[in-house]
Amino acid sequence: MLKKTFIIFSIFTLSTVLTACMSLGNLSYKQAHMLKKEGFVLSNEGWTLALPERLLFNFDDFQIQENQKHKLATLSKQLNAYQLEKVKFVGHTDNIGQASYNQQLSEKRAQSVATIFLANGFQQQNIHIIGRGAEQPLVDNDTDEHRAKNRRVNITIIP
Repeated sequence: MLKKTFIIFSIFTLSTVLTACMSLGNLSYKQAHMLKKEGFVLSNEGWTLALPERLLFNFDDFQIQENQKHKLATLSKQLNAYQLEKVKFVGHTDNIGQASYNQQLSEKRAQSVATIFLANGFQQQNIHIIGRGAEQPLVDNDTDEHRAKNRRVNITIIP
């Protein structure tokens, strides 16, 4: 009876530990806690943080505003300190303009954010840059406010 109870307890404990690891996205508790604190959420693609365009860029621009560069540098240093060194940057635009132009703009926005991470110790081989243009809007592009929400760069941690 004692042996059977031990086996059941062991299976329960193992399943609890595995479930906990899966809900952290294959990261340690400390890493996941820091990411949550910074505003990252666990999605199908991994731990992701959406950086709204209106905070980083002027309309139709890919140069990061000076007052935002320090915040991104601080975030990059913190991710490095927690050994979260593999990152994907995904740029997005609204649907104004030609699809080919928006594709290029989204790639340039993602590259602009990645450049700050590279300047703060990230290695080129650990950075993946993707432009999605206007393909994945968060909301309909029917108002100026909605279009602003769709212009963004997402940072996703690659486990």
